[in-house]
Amino acid sequence: MMSKTTTAASTNKRKQDENVDNQPSKYSKQNQLKEFVNQVENESFDELNPATLKKLVLSFEKKYLKNQQMRDKFKNEPEKFMDSEIDLDEEIKNLQVLATAPELYPLFVSLGSVLSLGSLIIHENCDISIDVIELFYELIQQENQESDNDLALFKSVLENNVLETLIQNFNRLDPTIAEESQAIYNTFGIIESMLDIDLELVSNLLLKKTTLIKYILSLVPNSNTKKKVAEIPIRLYACEVLSIILQSGDEAIKSFAEINGGVESLLVLLSPYVKNEPSNLQETEMINNIAVCLCAILFDDANKELFLKSEGLELMLLLIKKKTILRGQAFKIIDYALNKYPKSNETFVQVLGLKTLFSNFMKKIKSKHNKKVYNEIEDEKHMLTIIHSLLRNLTKESESYERLVSKFTENHLEKVEHLVELHQKYLAKVKKYDETLDQEEEEDEDLAILKRLDAGLFTLQQIDFIIAILCQHDSTIKEKVTQLLNLKSSNGFLGIKAVLKNFAETTGDDEELVDSLIQSL
Repeated sequence: MMSKTTTAASTNKRKQDENVDNQPSKYSKQNQLKEFVNQVENESFDELNPATLKKLVLSFEKKYLKNQQMRDKFKNEPEKFMDSEIDLDEEIKNLQVLATAPELYPLFVSLGSVLSLGSLIIHENCDISIDVIELFYELIQQENQESDNDLALFKSVLENNVLETLIQNFNRLDPTIAEESQAIYNTFGIIESMLDIDLELVSNLLLKKTTLIKYILSLVPNSNTKKKVAEIPIRLYACEVLSIILQSGDEAIKSFAEINGGVESLLVLLSPYVKNEPSNLQETEMINNIAVCLCAILFDDANKELFLKSEGLELMLLLIKKKTILRGQAFKIIDYALNKYPKSNETFVQVLGLKTLFSNFMKKIKSKHNKKVYNEIEDEKHMLTIIHSLLRNLTKESESYERLVSKFTENHLEKVEHLVELHQKYLAKVKKYDETLDQEEEEDEDLAILKRLDAGLFTLQQIDFIIAILCQHDSTIKEKVTQLLNLKSSNGFLGIKAVLKNFAETTGDDEELVDSLIQSL
């Protein structure tokens, strides 16, 4: 229970948000209380059941209305409504027992207390607000799609604008004060639980009707302001929630592009790790979530443009060159940034990305290398996809395109040799998978294709596209590839042609290009 001194101090300190107007009618509440007061007045509380729940709700509503009345009557005399504040807070805590009986949520919702509790989130006394947030957190944790309560609490939280109120309340919570920091954390917990129940519905609501994304981005440290910075656990949770929302669909990604400074804020959060390692596992998880967010938003061209303007490619190249823990994620982000966006590909060449790319492409991964930094399979996949993007998106015969192709002709065509080695490596992977695949058990053709792609076919396709495009462009490269393939087998280009043909047949994409490449081999 709160002390009177604490309550009085909190009362004087906190100001109610004047823009929020979802307080319930006092008179309608009083009428509701009268309707069931006689049913529960004489019940004893031995266990939680419909009757005892009604008694709990009745007691809470009485204290809720009493506090409203006392505050209205003694607006400038906090000592006179202090006791009603303490009583109300105790009733809020008593309601936490409801989390043990989610089957009673429909009854609880029907009694109208979600609206009352929602209004208390912005109560002038922040201690009461904090306890209400904790109550919602405990209750919503038990709400799920498999329960028998028809998601009554979930629906009521949405109908009564509780999420919107929770997010408005962020602005008065100080992340450097322990109790308020916990309230912020619990609020993110509520949001995550709501997203778990209906990702698309809740994501759209958060994007269209709240300022949640702006608040999350405001948690990013900014050296130009004196704003207090949230601790890592809160920033981690915020980034987790952001990554969930941004992976919910195209609408979320497009909405993010409209947020002023959104992409830049994500990059700012990653920039310290060019020189500094994360201090603990939580911090590592946080920056990985930021990388996931960047990959998600880069499916949209508007975000790709903002990424370029914020010098995102330059930052990713630094993270790679400095061999940071984000090295692998940086390759992946570049991969996404270049995909089907010619301007990104041209910029990549102009900021000297080819040097960094190919020095890593030819790097021999040794066992002593830090496994957290080097993931050979993932790195190969993303580097090959980047090379493929460059060959497909750079203007043919342009200076940048010629610079790219020349990388394969230098040092006695060693990169071409490496490409053929990779072709053999991934061809063997796919053949091995095909040998173990029981076609009779695989009924879903689409699933079978996806499994083959994951087993190495996707990377093999990238390699063979690269080889074919280079051979079409440069006769010296074609001669070298022919020589190397003949050393490996008597089939020559037949294997590469088969991979390209299969790609065109299964996807229906790039049929003209594939035909042109096959004819040139």
